[in-house]
Amino acid sequence: MNQLFGNDILKIEAPQDRKELLFVVRDDEDSDFVSTNIRFFNSDNSPIQIDFSLLDIGLIYDPDTDTTSFGEFEYVKRIENGFEVFGDFGIIWVYCDSSLPKL
Repeated sequence: MNQLFGNDILKIEAPQDRKELLFVVRDDEDSDFVSTNIRFFNSDNSPIQIDFSLLDIGLIYDPDTDTTSFGEFEYVKRIENGFEVFGDFGIIWVYCDSSLPKL
């Protein structure tokens, strides 16, 4: 997952059943088409809890690469009972036991 930090977020998805939180992150800065799914979920398939400290989701245009995204995926760190996810979109705490790729 560390190799994805600093890359652009193409999609953020939290289904209504709250079984996962999904980020689609550009995996290759030279291509608009190569991406990796980052999933946060419970291994027993139970719903996760999501909490926001700050949320500011909007499209960001990068004139250097002529691309539009939801900003950069800055970092993920393990916290008690879950993960802290930080990026240009804000800070999200995800209370669950698993991530893919593994942190």
